[in-house]
This record gives sequence, structure tokens and C-alpha cells, in this order.
Amino acid sequence: MRAFDRRTLGDQERTALSSLAQLSRRAADDMELEGALARLVPPFPLKVQIQTHTRCNAACDMCPYPEVAGADGFAHSHMAESTYRELLKQLSVHPVERVSLFLMNEPLLDKRLPDWIALARASLPTTTLGLFSNGSPLTVPLARRLAEAGLDELSVSVHGFDDSTYDAVMKGLTFARVSTRLRPVLQSYERGELGKLHLQLVTGDLPELQRSLERAEPLFARHALLKAFSNERTAADVVAGLPSSRTSAAARPLCQRPFVKLYVLASGDCVLCNVDWRQTVVLGRISGAPDGQIENIWRSERYHELRLAHLRQRFANGHICQRCDYPALVEAD
Repeated sequence: MRAFDRRTLGDQERTALSSLAQLSRRAADDMELEGALARLVPPFPLKVQIQTHTRCNAACDMCPYPEVAGADGFAHSHMAESTYRELLKQLSVHPVERVSLFLMNEPLLDKRLPDWIALARASLPTTTLGLFSNGSPLTVPLARRLAEAGLDELSVSVHGFDDSTYDAVMKGLTFARVSTRLRPVLQSYERGELGKLHLQLVTGDLPELQRSLERAEPLFARHALLKAFSNERTAADVVAGLPSSRTSAAARPLCQRPFVKLYVLASGDCVLCNVDWRQTVVLGRISGAPDGQIENIWRSERYHELRLAHLRQRFANGHICQRCDYPALVEAD
């Protein structure tokens, strides 16, 4: 497992998934699987990822965003504040470990974000609040605002530490511009000016990206972590760009996402995961009504059948989980 992925793995998640994976590997019978789900799946998601808006300013090789956002019928949107407050209200009465305010977007393009992080901090005082950004909108004043609002972790995707590597992967952005923005932010962080905020650069573990990291200037290298490089374009049924980190054709490991994490779009819809760009599996919609309660969505029959399909490793033909390489990447050492 890569350094970045280890950071986000909690003890309860590790214990539950280890037991479920053992049952899946030995093809336990349905009664045993049903009992294991009732016993091991937490009664409420441990992690929640929230899309506050739908825009991005990049066209990265591994990401389906350009094709999905450019498709007929797609319309950009922002999450309504009433939906966000309803989410926080529901989350506040449960021991949620981590809330991430990004999903299929560039979160820092949302000007409301510092204020919304402050709202989350007030509602969820012990929950880890995180962001993943491409770093292009980041400035020292914005980093300070995020830190003061209560953000715990800011991860910046930097797939390449030189012009040729970075620009080839993170299309629409340039290493020259992004690195110019990141240097003063990293320097401010090293001087202790961002409070308790943990800042890290995250790069994919493909050989060409690792070689680029080896050549990186020390300021960048000191804060860089490797992350499993998943090719979401393949899972979303888009022609692939760069290959993923997966090289083995071994049996598919168990994916942890349906068992521990909820994904909420700007509309309030809860989708399968962050790879389900086309919203092929919608599990419910957040609202104040009984069927819009996270607890009821999480325990719904549809979620239950999805988890059983993962344990049995049997999906309907064409299901997005058949094409996804993420489980193998995260489990790999």
C-alpha cells in the first residue's frame, strides 16, 4: 500500500475489511456473507466525500472530466447551502472519521469553500477535514484562510516535477505556473505559518512520474508522497490515456469503498464512488425526509446488494466495478 493511502486507513476500516476480504476469497456461502455484513459494516459511513460544485480547470490524462463535462445534457451546478447544512446536521450526530470536500472537481474554484470548511469544523470538531486540489488556484492567502477555517489536510496532485512530464499528464495546466504558486505556499508551510494544516504533494506511482520526482527540487521532494495511480477513464468507459499502476492480472481484491465511504454529488445524490462519473449507480439523495437520511441510505437494500456483489465478485455485465483498477492498486505494496 502506498504512503498516501496508508494515511487515510483507520483501524476500524482495516479490521472490518480484512475479515470481509477473507470471506470473499474463500467464497463463503450467502448466509455467512449476510451475517458478516451485519456484523462488520459500520452502521454509518466512516468517511464522506462531498462535491460542492462540478467544475475543473484541467484535463488530466487519467481523468474522464473533459468527456463527461462535455457530454450532451451535462450542466454544471453548485451544491445548495441548504443541502450542505442538512448534510452537516446528519453527520454531526455520528462519529465520522473523515470528510473530504472534493469530488470529481477542482474544489478551490468554489469561492465558498473556506466558509464551508468553517461550517464543517463547527459541526464536526473531531472529524478530519481534507481537500485534494491540483494546486493551480492556491495562493498563500488562500492557504491561510483554509487553515484558519479548520482544514486538517491539503493534498496537491503534482503528477510530474518537470515541464515535460507534468504538462503531458496534467493537460490544461503547466508546471511552470503551478510550481510558481506552490513554492511560496510550501515555504510558508515550512515556516509554520499555516497552523495545524498538514500539506502534502501527491504524485502517481508510475515509473515516469517516480523518475520525475527523483529529479524534483528539494522543496517539492520533501513534501511528496506516492499514491496509487488509477486510470478512471477506463472505468468510466472512456478511451484510456496513461496506464494505471496495476500490472497484475490476479484475482480482484476487495474494494473498501462500498463498505466504509459515502460519496455525495452537488445535487445531493449519493453515487457508487468517485469513479462513477456517469452516475451509473445512484443510491439515494440527501434531504430532510426519512429516505434522505444518510443512515437510511447507507443501510438500504440497494447498498446491501452492492456490498454482496463485491463480496461474491459477481457484477452485472458491463458494471463499472468490472472495469475499475482501484482495489488492486490500493492493496498492492
